[in-house]
Amino acid sequence: MSRPVAPPRLQLRGGVAALFVPFLVMLAGILVLGANGLALPEAFWPMVLLGLLVGLLLARSQKEYVDALIAGIASPMLAVILLAWFLAGVFGTMLNTTGVIEGLVWLAVSVGLTAAWVPLVTFLSAAVLSLSTGTSVGTILAVTPILFPAGFAIGADPLFVVGAIIGGAFVGDNLAPVSDTTIVSAYSQGTDVPKVVRSRLKYAAVAGAATLAVYVVVGLAGSGGAGRGDVDAAPDGLVMLLAPALLVVLMVRQWHFVSALLLSTAFGLALGLVTGLLGWSDLLSVDASTFTASGVVVDGMTGFVGIAVFTIFLMGMIGTFRAGGLIDWLIVRSRRLARGPRSAEVTMYLLALGVNALTTAGTPTMVMLGPYVRRLGHAFRIAPWRRGNVLDAASTTIIGILPYSVAVLIPFALVADTVRGADLAGFDALHLVPYVVYCWALMLVFLVAVVTGWGRESMDEAGWEAERRVLEAEDQGEPTAPPAAER
Repeated sequence: MSRPVAPPRLQLRGGVAALFVPFLVMLAGILVLGANGLALPEAFWPMVLLGLLVGLLLARSQKEYVDALIAGIASPMLAVILLAWFLAGVFGTMLNTTGVIEGLVWLAVSVGLTAAWVPLVTFLSAAVLSLSTGTSVGTILAVTPILFPAGFAIGADPLFVVGAIIGGAFVGDNLAPVSDTTIVSAYSQGTDVPKVVRSRLKYAAVAGAATLAVYVVVGLAGSGGAGRGDVDAAPDGLVMLLAPALLVVLMVRQWHFVSALLLSTAFGLALGLVTGLLGWSDLLSVDASTFTASGVVVDGMTGFVGIAVFTIFLMGMIGTFRAGGLIDWLIVRSRRLARGPRSAEVTMYLLALGVNALTTAGTPTMVMLGPYVRRLGHAFRIAPWRRGNVLDAASTTIIGILPYSVAVLIPFALVADTVRGADLAGFDALHLVPYVVYCWALMLVFLVAVVTGWGRESMDEAGWEAERRVLEAEDQGEPTAPPAAER
């Protein structure tokens, strides 16, 4: 039994399927830019605006279309993202200004770390942090300003380093018990967090082993560049590592990464002033003749304007998907493909990958698809933890690969000053796609799992009957209890 689907508020000429058109217009523009080495967030602005214009022309009601845009932009999630990004920009600029990178280069040279092994070290560092904190975005914001400039300075392949950061960040997003995706994947399927974590370890282990093998091969092959000749290695700035250390401690203690960033940035600025690595003019400088401002705070925030503007309009487009009933439309049609446990899992997985590609938002997508995946899996007696794993794997893989995903655009925004003037051909979000090794590995592992049935478990009669009663109660609007293991 399934809940009735409410008619969409937003109507487009051509029906619900016409909602794909604005998205495809934007995507085509981004791909063209990427093919020409121009995939910058600022260059995405005209593409997303063109897509929104096409959507407006297709809408039967301009007012409903604009209301949907505004509803998407008004998302609380967007407000949190923007706040975190601007603070991360200040944090990264502070570290660059105070000589942390020069200190790390000095340390790398001292211990004999060569450029070829930087991707492996970067992946392991990001994975450990993400497993500790459970946040992919928080990990990317924390480690990129430190690991990328240092690795780039000693000659590491910049695409491999960014790919290692993103891949390592999604290790914890998929596995950490405190990760929001882990929690949603469990609760949305009526099971408990420890069960889904234990049952998905084997998939992550295979993907992780494949990823490590790639980075070891890269290390043994000696892949890397010549390094930057303009970096004077010196240990003075290493004291500023106390700021990111504080950030890590706060996130491990489950502080929200916005509050952790705010406190760590304030601490770092104060530490820079006390040690003399920063002067008051480094914090803020105002030129009265040109009426412009610069400094750590201003420059750090300015670096994220490009990605912030693009994301604001992208969230508006996502708002039209919701108002137009696109997700419900996809669910209804995909349900027809399920004829048995295998086809049901393939349907779940491909639909989750597709919706994540549309929304670029893992947790909200899982919340939207959770009831559908639970009912479809229940119909074929697929175990709740297996359903949660399929749902989570889709949300923590494709988002790390999409060239217009915020998880991909964040590192490029953070390292823009580092690579400026380096004449790096092909260093953009589109060319990064094959370098996010872990996300590709986990995506392929789960594709094999759903096609072959590896790891699939079935519900026993008692469990199936208990879930049937829960779903019937939900359909009738009755409250239900949380999983027994979580009460």
